[in-house]
Amino acid sequence: MSIFLDVMKEELERNLFKQKAFLEQLNSLPKGYLSECIIDNKKYIYRKNREGKKIISKYIGIPGDDNVKKALKERDEYLYLKKSIKELKAEEHKLRKAIENYEKV
Repeated sequence: MSIFLDVMKEELERNLFKQKAFLEQLNSLPKGYLSECIIDNKKYIYRKNREGKKIISKYIGIPGDDNVKKALKERDEYLYLKKSIKELKAEEHKLRKAIENYEKV
């Protein structure tokens, strides 16, 4: 085996390890999206997610509340992880293609 092929396979293993770690982190975060509702001219933040055919709303707090800040931080982390996993999957595809083409030669 060549050094190039070894490096590509190591990079693929590292990529798969990162994907697994990011997925575990993603699964530990709350699902759903944050929604702002106005009731009697007051703003309230809810987390909404689907359970079966129903959309479930869970009260988080009012804007500026510590619970809301935490929920916003978790949502940002969730979106970052989703984006990172998508990029890693694209890189994985390229690595597999490169390894496959190199092994043909």
